[in-house]
Amino acid sequence: MALMSATLHSLAHISLRLFDAQQSQFAADASALACVVAQEDLARKIAEQNFAQIIETKKLGDKCIVVVKANHVVRRAVAVSVEGLDLPTLQR
Repeated sequence: MALMSATLHSLAHISLRLFDAQQSQFAADASALACVVAQEDLARKIAEQNFAQIIETKKLGDKCIVVVKANHVVRRAVAVSVEGLDLPTLQR
């Protein structure tokens, strides 16, 4: 019985961490796209709407790199704009 309880607790913990990682990556992707399309202020608002905070933002010409933290999970995303065409984020 104790082993089954420990197993269920571990599965619940792993599921929660996977959800946190997914939420953090979604916030990073959305923020990077907002940064490259509009501006860094919009990227911060989008991160906050996704219950995350931006740790680092770098805008290098038509490329924007955003590092986001949500629920102790840190994720990074890169978005690029080429001649007005916004490319999907590159997860790192």
